[in-house]
Amino acid sequence: MNSNIKSIKWIRSDYGREFENVSLGTYCDSVGISHEFSTPRTPQQNGVVERKNRVLQEIARVMLLSNNFPRNLWAEAVNTACYIGNRVFLRPGTRQTSYELWRGRKPNVSCFHTFGSKCYILNDRDQLGRFDAKSDEGIFIGYVLNSKAYKVFNLKTRSVMESSNVVIDDTRLKSNDHEEEVTIDDDYLLEKVKTPNVGMSNLDVEATQPLDRVPFLNSNESAPWVRKLHDKDDIIGEINEGVRTRRQLSNLITYTCYTSQIEPKKVDEALNDEFWILAMQEELNQFERNEV
Repeated sequence: MNSNIKSIKWIRSDYGREFENVSLGTYCDSVGISHEFSTPRTPQQNGVVERKNRVLQEIARVMLLSNNFPRNLWAEAVNTACYIGNRVFLRPGTRQTSYELWRGRKPNVSCFHTFGSKCYILNDRDQLGRFDAKSDEGIFIGYVLNSKAYKVFNLKTRSVMESSNVVIDDTRLKSNDHEEEVTIDDDYLLEKVKTPNVGMSNLDVEATQPLDRVPFLNSNESAPWVRKLHDKDDIIGEINEGVRTRRQLSNLITYTCYTSQIEPKKVDEALNDEFWILAMQEELNQFERNEV
């Protein structure tokens, strides 16, 4: 049963291989969809989708930066921004949202919550004792499209999970909690990679390589100021003036010597260096190829 009251008549895209391929072309022909392509290197012909992509990218950037979230959660932020935008933004020239125009009914916005809010997830997977905590602490990061559930990041298991048994506290953002550090491992993807058949049975392989530790810090907190004491024998010049030690000066001299060996100071030095001659010849060949 098709729950939509509208049908797609035509779509427009560029010539990317994800759009121009046999599978998508066969599907469009089978359902009667006209697939149009924009002129190469002419993004203004896809102005609508370019603007939509920019809006989603800007919203997702704000969602991640305001919560001090790592960039590897960008897909969840974009999906959440798109989910809310389709149910909130009114289409130009109408008083209806995209969801209402497509589905024929008003969207239910009572399930909306603040991205990055602290939440508590019912632990219905482990065998718990009588006095064990029945919920795990997590972070709300989005919605599930085809079911009445939420997407949350479980801080205990370090993974993204879908659950409807979630209590979300919209008054508390995880980034505002004064915790030392929260790590996000690669397991949050929850994706299994199928290995090809090479004479053995197919195995399910899960990513285990950990990502860098990402601290959730309060943006109002400043880095601690550290006083560094130098030995008087290492200080050059007056003690009351700016401190410049011999070790720092030696590092500067080393760097100067290093750069002086790479970049010749005179034309004659460059002409006597075979590497510079090859580089100049490559530049001249580039001019000939580009007919400059």
